[in-house]
Amino acid sequence: MKLHKVLRFTIGTFFALPISFLVGSELFASNLSEKVEYELQNENLLACGGGGGNSAAAKKAKKVRKAKVKLAVKKRKLAEAAAAGLATADLQAEVEALEALISED
Repeated sequence: MKLHKVLRFTIGTFFALPISFLVGSELFASNLSEKVEYELQNENLLACGGGGGNSAAAKKAKKVRKAKVKLAVKKRKLAEAAAAGLATADLQAEVEALEALISED
């Protein structure tokens, strides 16, 4: 019985190892070619001046996105403060300033 298991394991190893090398190297080759293609594409974008994203319009859009997030947070805090009966003048001023910043477009 033990000889049968050893023989089966040995035959399995003779088939499994070469197949794993073939399949493994193909997976590696496929991934390698995709990686090289990606790197070449990025080099072309940077060489042509693209991909930087530091234009004035991009900076302004980023600033507006951040202001929208801050506005949502401030409005939530304003609602919580109003429900608790706390002073809301400071929060209301911040909300109005953020709304003005967003509406500048």
